[in-house]
Amino acid sequence: MSKAFTKEDDGDAPMAPPRRRGVPVPVPNFVTARGIAAARAELDAVARDGGDPDRARELAEHLATAHVGIADDRELVGFGAAVTIENDAGARTTFRIVGAIEADARRGLIGWQSALASALWGARVGDSVELPRGDEVVVAAITYE
Repeated sequence: MSKAFTKEDDGDAPMAPPRRRGVPVPVPNFVTARGIAAARAELDAVARDGGDPDRARELAEHLATAHVGIADDRELVGFGAAVTIENDAGARTTFRIVGAIEADARRGLIGWQSALASALWGARVGDSVELPRGDEVVVAAITYE
């Protein structure tokens, strides 16, 4: 059998936490206040319209474990921050750091456990940050709702 199909002993290497549809378990289920409202509205709509019972159960479990994340220092990038970064060419991009179930990269919403959020976490306006792909950017603005 090819070595590619065998499992070598990894020793005591930590395993990644199990996940359920984007929500890490047992990592805290941090969500923005907007994310809680959206999940409640979706759950109400599913219940009202007789929608997918599996989705209703998933939303109910999510809401039961959700904690609204709040940044301690609004001068730093943290949970719930909208972060505008600028590259060498002056192009700007804005991301908002949100809960795992809220994340939607196409809308600029990145999960708080993502590599991009980790790279930006704790930065201040004016700080240079190395992104996961190795690009250097400058934090141009940080805002909170």
